[in-house]
Amino acid sequence: MPRPISWLPRLHEIRRSVANSVRSHYGRRDLEQLFELQPRAAQKLFEMLPTVKIGTSLLVEREALVVFLDRVREAEDVGALFEQVRAEKAGVSRKKVRALVPRDTEPATLSSLPESIALSRGRLEVSFATVEQLAEAMFALARVLETDVDAFAQAYEPEMPPEVPEVALEIDALFAELEAMERERSERTVPADHSSSD
Repeated sequence: MPRPISWLPRLHEIRRSVANSVRSHYGRRDLEQLFELQPRAAQKLFEMLPTVKIGTSLLVEREALVVFLDRVREAEDVGALFEQVRAEKAGVSRKKVRALVPRDTEPATLSSLPESIALSRGRLEVSFATVEQLAEAMFALARVLETDVDAFAQAYEPEMPPEVPEVALEIDALFAELEAMERERSERTVPADHSSSD
């Protein structure tokens, strides 16, 4: 008797997650998390699916995973479907990958910051009505700093004024004047003559 497929009760949830994801490809570890499988079971599922080669990695395209999940949903005999899918897989697809999006969230940029954050050079202001709103704003800011810190620094770090040469010249002149005054004072101070004549 074949072992029951542990993720079938969650099929609708898994399919919705994949369909709504912005990521373009899935690796074996991604399937492990998505289907809540042990590594060996995830590997078996991964080997069954059509894959594309990206660099040295084999990945499953999101569209292919959605099609597979739809077929599982419509199948009367899932075990027979799995055998059919294995037979259909002719190896690694050689088609060119259009775009690889390995994350489930869009990369954060300065333009993606919420309106509750007001920024100017050297100043940050956050408007919020609840702690949750504050946390969301700070999380959005942290993501921007993680992914786009150079652009953030260029846009909002305070501009340091260049050193003014006149100030340096004034300090040098002040020291020179003090040295001259010190020399003049020491020249005026003559030791008292203690010699006495008979």
